[in-house]
Amino acid sequence: MAIPNSYDILQAVIEATPDAIFVKDLDGRYVLVNEAFARFIGKSLADIVGKNDFELYPEEDARNFVEADKHVLATGMAQQFEGVATGEAGPQTYLVTKGVYQDKDGRFLGVYGISHDISELKHAHETLEQTREALFRSQKMEAVGQLTGGIAHDFNNILAIILGNIELLQAYLPQDPYTSEIVDAIVRATLHGKDLTGHLLAFSRRRLLNPQAVDVNALVAGVVRLLSRTLGATIQVTTTASHEAGTAFADPAALEAAVLNVALNARDAMPEGGALTIRMSTASVTRRPKNEDDPTPGHYALIEIEDTGCGIEE
Repeated sequence: MAIPNSYDILQAVIEATPDAIFVKDLDGRYVLVNEAFARFIGKSLADIVGKNDFELYPEEDARNFVEADKHVLATGMAQQFEGVATGEAGPQTYLVTKGVYQDKDGRFLGVYGISHDISELKHAHETLEQTREALFRSQKMEAVGQLTGGIAHDFNNILAIILGNIELLQAYLPQDPYTSEIVDAIVRATLHGKDLTGHLLAFSRRRLLNPQAVDVNALVAGVVRLLSRTLGATIQVTTTASHEAGTAFADPAALEAAVLNVALNARDAMPEGGALTIRMSTASVTRRPKNEDDPTPGHYALIEIEDTGCGIEE
């Protein structure tokens, strides 16, 4: 059996590999490339051989390749590094192995390179890291939620004791306006504390939503009373009530928390002060929902919150 020519064997191996293989001379001209390299460049073999990097790549890429070649020739040792090259399909990440090829007497003749495309592997690694970060945040929020739920539950029990004792005091205290005013203030503060614990329990997912008929105008008015103390004197809060908004079917604690959260975000966007406007109106939805988060067709109460802050990047 005839032994194949060694050059033919080498050529067959080079063409069979999916990696981009090239050989350059000491002047940086390509003297040998395989089909995988040509496909990446988007040119024919004939259009590549004899050219240098500046004739084939964007200037920045070409400059990086030339510097890497110089480093390999200076050390005389093979180097492996990660590189980015812009081909026909756009930027791709490669694991590049570069070394020096020489004649039988040890004289340097040029540089060879093998580039393995790791773009998909890199993307998969980035996706995995993002997933890990999302899982970490989820676990962190779950831990915070459990802690919050436990504190809120204990605090709710304390408030129940306070309310119970206030009811007992009302039976023994003298019935005069001054005493009644003090007791009423304690009751209002305690009930407000129960509302806050309700928000905390909802945050910790220990309390299911309890939708019911809610007077939207009255709810927003109650939120504004809280905001007047929270936002400070540098932010002016105005509301525009609407009789059309009327009654909505919603969880009052969740709706109040939503309005409060947006208002507090608006405060952070106005460190030097400004104006916060809350408007109530109605909206009709006619189109079918595209996903489960979209509202179904119907008539809705609408709360719009506008501030004069810096806004956010697009």
